[in-house]
Amino acid sequence: MAPTGTVTTTTAAKPAELKIRTPNDFDGDRSKLNQWLQNIRLYLEMNSDIYNTDRKKITFALSFMNGGTAGPWKETMLDELFALDEWGTWKDFVGELKDAFSAADAAGDARAKLKVLKQTGTADEYIAEFKVLAAASQIKEDNSLIEYFMDGLQPKLVEKVLGVEKPPTTIKGWYDYASRFDNQWRRARAIINRHRQENKKPSTPSRNYTPPRYVPTRDPNAMDVDRLSLEEREEHFKKGLCFECHKPGHRAADHKKGTVPEQKKYDFSFKKEAPKTGKETHLRIKAMIEALDEKEKEECMKKLEDEGF
Repeated sequence: MAPTGTVTTTTAAKPAELKIRTPNDFDGDRSKLNQWLQNIRLYLEMNSDIYNTDRKKITFALSFMNGGTAGPWKETMLDELFALDEWGTWKDFVGELKDAFSAADAAGDARAKLKVLKQTGTADEYIAEFKVLAAASQIKEDNSLIEYFMDGLQPKLVEKVLGVEKPPTTIKGWYDYASRFDNQWRRARAIINRHRQENKKPSTPSRNYTPPRYVPTRDPNAMDVDRLSLEEREEHFKKGLCFECHKPGHRAADHKKGTVPEQKKYDFSFKKEAPKTGKETHLRIKAMIEALDEKEKEECMKKLEDEGF
């Protein structure tokens, strides 16, 4: 018998599609056509092993044309392609797309935007935006582009570039100098600000700053003398009154010691006694009345009146 053997066949693995960000949908906005087309071309280039025919490329681009005026245009295009079964070339498709959605005067619109473009952020951001408009404006002369570029550049940067020994004569030279000087200035500012923060002195209180007022807690055992006015204290000294109960015959300290003498209760009924002279009687009555507080004096005077004095 003839020897038998096994034959193995291998099939090439299909290329995998690279997972990068897919383009956004195009709705027919003329100002966004070029950017959208660039994103389509970028994706197709990254996956050229998969989208390797004109038909696949056209199908891929049409799948991202939705909404606005782009949606109806896609439907009409697909009807024609399926009816004729002839897809044409990718180059012809892009040409038809531009004829349908390019701005009527894209170059004029770009030049108008260049005239009003101003640097509001970094020089690099300004340069990036300027390059896009410059390409769309179809201006090729360096002198014209430099005039547009200087009009929108920060005046201090214009002075720096013109102040170099040999000012640039090409738009690329202006890009390079503007970017370099702006980045140098921003790095210097960052270093200066960092040093200021490190050497910053502690803030001093404002002149209008009022510190919180400390109110000491009152000692509950303190004498009432602290609550009296100056006139009231002088009166207490003159009359020998107690600063605690405002009565004569003892001191405030006696209240703490518990040695306050018992207040003598006077009987104003004036019982019959041995006869005294008028002067002695007057002095006795006056002394008795002076020893009374205000309320007791009123009671005394009222009782004297009731008894006919």
